[in-house]
Amino acid sequence: MTKDQTYGGLILVVSIVVALLYITALFVPAAREWAIGAPVVIAVLAILGITGWIGYTMYSTPPPAPLESEMGPPSSPAVPSSTSDSSRSEEKH
Repeated sequence: MTKDQTYGGLILVVSIVVALLYITALFVPAAREWAIGAPVVIAVLAILGITGWIGYTMYSTPPPAPLESEMGPPSSPAVPSSTSDSSRSEEKH
């Protein structure tokens, strides 16, 4: 068994044990309030923590450099010659 498989099995066993303890706590009157309130508080704090981390990352990341400075001076776009088209249209009239 590899190291990753060992960690995966350990995570599986721990999650099953925690789930069984949580379900048991829901049926014990003294622990019911904590069994419902604690996960809600943990979830709200986790969401706020992730939101704060995203905000901090956006705040502390410098803006990207403009694309024009990386590509050099802008060149004139290739314009197709339209003189032959206009002369043809004049000949038809």
